[in-house]
Amino acid sequence: MAIVTWDSALVVEPGEQDTDLQYIVEFANAQLLELRYYDALLDAELPRLYDDIETARARHAVFPGRRFAALLQRLQAQVADSTELVERVENALKVTDDVYLARVYSAALALFRGPTWRAGIDRKLAILRDTYAMLNGEAQAARSETLEIAIVLLIVVEVIMGLARH
Repeated sequence: MAIVTWDSALVVEPGEQDTDLQYIVEFANAQLLELRYYDALLDAELPRLYDDIETARARHAVFPGRRFAALLQRLQAQVADSTELVERVENALKVTDDVYLARVYSAALALFRGPTWRAGIDRKLAILRDTYAMLNGEAQAARSETLEIAIVLLIVVEVIMGLARH
């Protein structure tokens, strides 16, 4: 038997050596801790990201398309790490074939508001993904513009060289 509340749990096992239920509740608590950690990490990342974007935009570079390279790399790593964690939490229900333990785990995670934490992380990851797409698009546009300028300059040089010969 298990009675689980937000800050405590009463677990009654048939035998002293039967600790599976206790481990499942501890595992759900550890999952909650991971979700809360990544939520806080993403909360701190978003304001810093906006500042870093402004800094990168203000920076003048020889190749404007490379201005956001480090920022895009950091964003990609952050999204990958957070997505991996959320997937692990989602797949954690598959840790046992015991239906009772799976039900206790699901109930504990629901009581700990795991789905709510996950939804918050998903929203923040969507913001990061959208920001990544926007910055990547901006970098691609800058690269295209640089290539267009280079092509126009080459055509002008070719015309000037052609006129200089005659």
